[in-house]
Amino acid sequence: MKILIAPDSFKGSLSAVRFCEIAEKTIKEIIPDAQIDCMPVADGGEGTLDCLKTALNCQIMKCFVQNSLYEEEVCSVGFIDKGKTAIIEAAQSNGLPQIKGRENPELTSTYGVGQLAGFACDMGAKKIILTLGGSSTNDCGLGFMAALGGCFYNKDGVSFVPTGGTLKDVAEIDLSMMYPRLQGARFEALCDVDNPLYGENGCSAVFGPQKGADPEMVKRLDEGCRHIADLFNKMRTTDFALEKGAGAAGGLGFCVLAGMNGQLKSGIDTILSICDFESRVKGCDLIITGEGSFDKQSAMGKTIGGILKGAGKVPVTVFCGKSDGSKACGIKDVVEISKGQELEEAIKNAEVNLEKAIREYFTNKF
Repeated sequence: MKILIAPDSFKGSLSAVRFCEIAEKTIKEIIPDAQIDCMPVADGGEGTLDCLKTALNCQIMKCFVQNSLYEEEVCSVGFIDKGKTAIIEAAQSNGLPQIKGRENPELTSTYGVGQLAGFACDMGAKKIILTLGGSSTNDCGLGFMAALGGCFYNKDGVSFVPTGGTLKDVAEIDLSMMYPRLQGARFEALCDVDNPLYGENGCSAVFGPQKGADPEMVKRLDEGCRHIADLFNKMRTTDFALEKGAGAAGGLGFCVLAGMNGQLKSGIDTILSICDFESRVKGCDLIITGEGSFDKQSAMGKTIGGILKGAGKVPVTVFCGKSDGSKACGIKDVVEISKGQELEEAIKNAEVNLEKAIREYFTNKF
């Protein structure tokens, strides 16, 4: 029996890598001669780099950069294709966990993410893949560009690094010193949101409150984003602010499009392509996947949706913390591992629950 184990993480309790370890060990105890291929995946959010490290055995290099409040952090960059492609998980630098309790999108910056991109280019990478999930920022990616040599001037001609709260103070933009640093590298950003840069569905209105913004701050942030969009519209022939995903990561998606001449792509589709999912699923008898909460939206996008799309006729079994009872085409079974437990208990016992559920499932089914 050939089984591909390709789960997402259970947010707050079980990483995709740990899921694979538990599942492989347990299945092997029940079906010793099973051929098992572990491919922990993510849709471009937190934990993506760890998944790719395990699935691809990519080279990891560490460097010192600044978090979104300019404090020193040690972050990792993954390299594949013999170093030609770098994978950067932006949330390592500009994520919310590093500044927990001090969230303020008027003060935070993507400067450290730019430092990571600069490090990757200095190491010789010609393609930079950015994962955009989990940000604490709302600076339209100007901090990112500043770290790479982009210059932003106020009305008095003084150069400064903008944050979400000072976007309105930018009077002039000069990116001419930034592009030589990039050495022709191409940029791709992975995101799973369609939000434009500004407006009622923009990054400030939709995601600002999650990052610490009250209604008045949301209004100021949105005005700042509109201002930056106007400045870029004078430099570009396309209004990138209205593109789907421009509002990802507080406008870092906009930065990739308008500042880096890059592309925005589906997180899970790109990750599955990088991991060669299409080839690895061939000849499989079963795919095991999972996520913390499974509902009718799960099969329409993100990790499980991407796996179902690429699974073909191979049946898929989903292990999840909780389920609303939905079961899409291609799903063999949905197994709720913490049924009847309160959230705190389910999180605490996630590993035990998963092992027990897998043991019972394979004992009874096979």
